[in-house]
Amino acid sequence: MLRDMESHTSHAKSLPRLGDVFPDLVKDVVTLLREVSPGDPIADSIADLPFHGVRRGYVLTAPEGVPTPSVMELERGDEAVFLVGIDPSHSVVTWVDVLGGRELPLTWLG
Repeated sequence: MLRDMESHTSHAKSLPRLGDVFPDLVKDVVTLLREVSPGDPIADSIADLPFHGVRRGYVLTAPEGVPTPSVMELERGDEAVFLVGIDPSHSVVTWVDVLGGRELPLTWLG
């Protein structure tokens, strides 16, 4: 498992940061995570996660297929707006699913 994370980390250095690609998405997810779980370090790390692309509607912050045993639903009011996949260590977001047909404005032009 550690070997997988090391290769992920070295490859991630060449990828754009999620906060550069989707700053509005990151801002919304961080705000909602802090409401649900104040003080959780996951919220502080999201902007710096590598952007691995969008696959099947999911914004990936880890290589496709990375185990994601936990999923957190983030709500605004009574409406679920995001599903967030959490890695086995419960310390890294591996993907974000934008619910309700929200558009993803791409700001990174690489």
